[in-house]
Amino acid sequence: MVDINTHKTLVEILQPLSEALINAAYIEINFSEKAKKACDSLNIETEKIQDKLRLITSSIEPTIFSNLDELFNIKEITASSSFLIFDNDRVISYLDGKTYINFQQTDNYYLISNLKAYLEFQSFLKIQESETDDAFYFVDAYNKDLRKISFVSLAEKGRLNIIYDFKAPHFDTEIDYSKGFERFKACFNEENKSLAKFLKSSMINIASRFPAETQFKQLFESLNEIVDKARINFEVYLNNLSIDKIRKDYDEVKSKYFNSLSDILSKLSQKIIALPIGVSATLFAIDKVKDNPFFLYFLMGALLLTSIYISLLLRIHFKDLSYVSRVFHADYNSLLENNFFSKYPEEKTLFEEIKTRITDRIKFLKLLIESYFWVMNLANLVIIGFIFWLFGIKLMAIALISLPLIIIVTAVRNYVLERENNELEG
Repeated sequence: MVDINTHKTLVEILQPLSEALINAAYIEINFSEKAKKACDSLNIETEKIQDKLRLITSSIEPTIFSNLDELFNIKEITASSSFLIFDNDRVISYLDGKTYINFQQTDNYYLISNLKAYLEFQSFLKIQESETDDAFYFVDAYNKDLRKISFVSLAEKGRLNIIYDFKAPHFDTEIDYSKGFERFKACFNEENKSLAKFLKSSMINIASRFPAETQFKQLFESLNEIVDKARINFEVYLNNLSIDKIRKDYDEVKSKYFNSLSDILSKLSQKIIALPIGVSATLFAIDKVKDNPFFLYFLMGALLLTSIYISLLLRIHFKDLSYVSRVFHADYNSLLENNFFSKYPEEKTLFEEIKTRITDRIKFLKLLIESYFWVMNLANLVIIGFIFWLFGIKLMAIALISLPLIIIVTAVRNYVLERENNELEG
């Protein structure tokens, strides 16, 4: 099993490195029994040629690079890759996805992780050359032999051709570019595949700034910026559609509830207009039949029945008002749960103003219904008291008779209005 101690042993075997011959087939060093035993312990195939010891490269793990520049000729780095790199006066090891400098693990040296991400970026772009479900090509052409990648922008009617070198470029080892690549890949996992279109446009726009000789390197280094710009443009696109839809939905909500409230107001207005006419007609009738007790009793009965009937109608209106209020607030809260408003809270102002108008109108209609209830019933009680007075009953007796009637009216009010009023305020 290869571990960091294996790397240490290999370094001891190859020292001094200046006297070693390293090529693709073998590594040749000066023969010594100590070196031969160390190679045997690592299961490295060897052969002695005169005073030299040849180590067969295919039997050596990790892969050995005599200088840092050789590393950038590599074409693939996998999870199982293991490297030993001689870089002047230091040794760089890569093992199990971790980097060591002089056999000490370091977490802030991104030489190999950047190179690995760069090579994976090339492979990932090659995959994106294929057509997606909506006939969209992220990469329009990718020739690996010529190392040429083409992007065609439909929006800007432009074409971007990128040619990159066979050897990978050197990246800043203090910056982790693999994070930008992971964010870039994640854009293709989104449920809304349209994000890739904005990503392509952003890539073309940003890559066009760079000189041709370093274009692909700088493109890779700018993946974070490319993703940020694409996501912003995508959000603008989504939210323009979203706010239009929300406004349309809210216009429908507003119209529906304003119409419902207007219908209730219209019915109440008819009753309010009819009330003084009814009172006047009743008083006129009393004046005409005040000498006929039978008709006076009949009028009192009619007034009581009218009060009961209209009170029940007011209860229906109040229930309608309660229903409109509950459903309106449910619709309003449902609209305001949209993620758009968490990102753009200032857009809530218009909807809150309309909500206030509807809420105020509901309160006004509630007050109107209750006022009408009391005016109508008290007016009828006064008329009944007047009829009793015509019968010659004293005012004190009329007051005693009226007291239980007022209590009954209050109880009816609680039945008609209180229960629905609690729902409105809740």
